[in-house]
Amino acid sequence: MTSVILLPYKEKKTASQLIEGILKRNGVKFNCISEADAIPYLEERNYYYKFACYRKNFRRDKKNKYIDLDFQYLISLSRLDKELRYILLQMTLEIEHFLKVKVLKDVSYNNEVDGYEIINDYITSYNAKHSNNTISIESLINRGQNASSSNHGIYTKIIANQKYIAIWQLIEIMQMQELQYFFEYYFNRYPNPDININAYKSLMISTRYIRNAAAHNSPLLVNLSSCPADAISNGKVNKRYVNTLLLPDLIGAGVALAIRPTYRFKDIAGVLKLYKLLKYNPSSTPDTLIDSLGNLLKTVNNEPPFPKLNNDLMFFFRNIQKLYEYIYK
Repeated sequence: MTSVILLPYKEKKTASQLIEGILKRNGVKFNCISEADAIPYLEERNYYYKFACYRKNFRRDKKNKYIDLDFQYLISLSRLDKELRYILLQMTLEIEHFLKVKVLKDVSYNNEVDGYEIINDYITSYNAKHSNNTISIESLINRGQNASSSNHGIYTKIIANQKYIAIWQLIEIMQMQELQYFFEYYFNRYPNPDININAYKSLMISTRYIRNAAAHNSPLLVNLSSCPADAISNGKVNKRYVNTLLLPDLIGAGVALAIRPTYRFKDIAGVLKLYKLLKYNPSSTPDTLIDSLGNLLKTVNNEPPFPKLNNDLMFFFRNIQKLYEYIYK
């Protein structure tokens, strides 16, 4: 007899059915916006699966209904998340650029480095550590093989040069994770007293996570209290989750111990710190990204409905605000 596996199945619903059958049934109110106005929002401006994830920031009562959650609050959170993603994405792109600047500057002054030979050395080192996912010069440069590729110009030059590639060419076609690997390889081989490899690596990983989420338009302001099970022990953060470059800022800003190892806070804090290390110069012209982030944080802390909310979201933003002001003010 053939066994039948019953999979969880949910029927598709229209916007009005979602409002009546799910949102209202779970305690979501429509005091700040009418149900009639909420329907076109779900049909034309957003979609339920992405929009409804923000409800996880709100607590439930004993009857499992959301406490003080209005549909308009979810709209406000969705807009806030969008603005935050946009700012952080621009910051991560700047970080990527200035990581390349930092590497190439060090290479240019390092008399031990041949700009071409280091590519072969790097590939050998990489493949020794990643035997299941090896790379070659061909696999790297072929990304620009298509004439429509932004790297096609580099590709044609390398082909014309018999596939002899220099670091200043390779670094242009590296993805963020590959840049992280090369950064780690290079500064382990040629130590720089100003660069703590493990701390920089941790910040780069956080930056990559935020960049990927923001670039794919994935919500950031969800599961804000999630952290590793062993994150805090005996009233202290596990050393595995402590970044030595970031720790003085966390302490100086008075960031709550409980939020430091949470996934989302740790990653955004990593972006703020790495941007400051690589790009930010308070003596130069105003930094529009930092100013925009500051204005957004003021909005969260001063404009309805956010200040009245007593949940993980406001705990998160109060601590982000503290860290932002300590690092950039």
